Amino acid sequence: MSAEMLIMRAMQKLEIASNFFWLEIFLDAALVATISVILVRYFVKSQKLTARNDLNSESMLLRTGIIAFGVESMLMLIFPLIKISATGLTILILDGLSFALITTLLIHYLLLKPTNLIPLKQHALVDKILALRSFLLFCYLASLSLFLLLLLNVYQQQHQTYMRHAVDQEAPQLALIKNSLNDRISKAALDTLMLAQQENLRLWLSGDTEAQSRLIQDYVNLAALKPLYEQIRFIDNLGHEKIRVDQGSLGPVVIPQADLQNKHNRYYFTEAVRLELGQVYISPLDLNIEHGRIELPYKPIVRTASPVFDRQGIKRGIIIINLNASALFTQLKQDAENTTGELMLLNENGYWLFGREREAAWAFMFPEYKDRTMEKYYPGIWPQIREKAKGAIASPYGYFIFATIATGRSDSDSIDQNTQSSKLRWPEWKLVSLANPEEVSIAYNNILAPLVMFFILIAIVTGAGTLLYFRIQRKNLIAQQQIEHLAHHDMLTGLCNRNLFIQILELQLASFKRTEEPLALLYMDLDSFKPVNDLYGHEAGDYVLKQFAFRLREILRETDTLARLGGDEFAAILPSFGNRRQLEIIAQRIINTMEQPFVFNQQALTVGISIGIAIHFKGLPLESLLHEADQAMYEAKRTQKNSYCFAAADETGGG
Repeated sequence: MSAEMLIMRAMQKLEIASNFFWLEIFLDAALVATISVILVRYFVKSQKLTARNDLNSESMLLRTGIIAFGVESMLMLIFPLIKISATGLTILILDGLSFALITTLLIHYLLLKPTNLIPLKQHALVDKILALRSFLLFCYLASLSLFLLLLLNVYQQQHQTYMRHAVDQEAPQLALIKNSLNDRISKAALDTLMLAQQENLRLWLSGDTEAQSRLIQDYVNLAALKPLYEQIRFIDNLGHEKIRVDQGSLGPVVIPQADLQNKHNRYYFTEAVRLELGQVYISPLDLNIEHGRIELPYKPIVRTASPVFDRQGIKRGIIIINLNASALFTQLKQDAENTTGELMLLNENGYWLFGREREAAWAFMFPEYKDRTMEKYYPGIWPQIREKAKGAIASPYGYFIFATIATGRSDSDSIDQNTQSSKLRWPEWKLVSLANPEEVSIAYNNILAPLVMFFILIAIVTGAGTLLYFRIQRKNLIAQQQIEHLAHHDMLTGLCNRNLFIQILELQLASFKRTEEPLALLYMDLDSFKPVNDLYGHEAGDYVLKQFAFRLREILRETDTLARLGGDEFAAILPSFGNRRQLEIIAQRIINTMEQPFVFNQQALTVGISIGIAIHFKGLPLESLLHEADQAMYEAKRTQKNSYCFAAADETGGG
């Protein structure tokens, strides 16, 4: 696990995942597989691990590498597909633990776990075929899963590439809109500063009554020059409007003294009157209110204000310009035609200023609609937009591409301007383009059908190849089994030959040392068999031998081992035989079956049998067991043919 984590860390340092994610995955998997093979080889060499009986060391190491490579590749392909809110170190640890657990289980089950489905004496052909089928099925499914995960990662990469492309296309357009809006507000802020420091204003505040008419004319001229300035006002420290020029339908209009209002309770006055010399207040964007009511038709307004000081440095009031944002919204509607998605402008609390005119625009101005924020319509999206200056967010609702309009600033990343904005509470707006998911998905969903078809094609081709390889290997195993069978079995009867019989007997004796279960050996020799060969020929003798082997199989259990030791000599190993009486019954049944003649070419052939029985006891060597059974058989043949006899150590008996 530690080695796997170190390799992953090294791969991350190479920083190749952004463009060649598959190369990082397969390099990592190859290195992990190599280390796994080295470790398994060391444990096998040091005899801490034992390979399965039907696997040689090369096959075991090869399969270890395949398992480690497949598991690590899958983990590396799965983690990018699932969104885990964890640190890089946590993911490394999780990957390492998962790899160690899954790989250990697979190696133990597929390579180390012993197989006891078929007795050893049958050479486990079925077991080998089942093991081959299981391993090939595992490799086939694992490779398909690996390929599917790779395609899913490719699909995700294409999705992300399209997202980046969409952001790259939309971001410049949003930047142009943002700069256009911000430029107009910045110019209004500069004009406000200029008016606050105007000489005619200071003269009027010092008592020069003639300066007032010149000051009013200056306001009229500025309003005529800039029609977007809805109002230009001077408000004293108590909130009373002293001079006010409105933008009328035919041009600037000077409001009579009788119609001037007190604005001391308006938020923009209380904010602006606290400013110091040279500072500018920029209000949030809202609807204009006259005489306590929202003006109809709606007139969106941004206010820029700056404090006014007389020649003695005493604060006398504020200069305030109402910037009519209707023209800004008209420009937004024109710009919206050039954007990919639905263009929206939201204030810093997530309320719509532009967009959603029928259902949610200006909802914060009306108490009954205070809940109509972006968070209500798109849960979870607004907090993500609010935290970042710009970016893009993929969601079930679509793709939100956004930028921040930092009012009064040309560069939202300027440290000085950011500090001043925070201090003066300049508003920030979010310019958002919402691309419909159906429209966006069309572009990258076009690759989905080819990827699916490619996966199906690969599944069919690799499945056919795997099946063909399995059939070839099965034929090889069967041929190998046939060769082994011929080498270890009697060709005439199909019973074990002497070599295999001795090997099985040795294994049974080794098992006796562990379990101490009873074990008996029957040594059998046919009586009067030579006359059959001499009188009726070898074909008749071979027929008798095959029929006798068949009758033995019918009498003895499947767990017993039968062998033809040569000529007319046979032997049987009986593990867990029960007791002495059970052996007598078995021997008598064998003798009884020999009383029935063998019919060959309408000739009844009669032969007898002599049986020697030896029971293994603790400490008796292999050679002694065979010798005791052989001697008991000769004793039975000498005393009374067609009978059985126990070895001397077991007390002779007969029948």
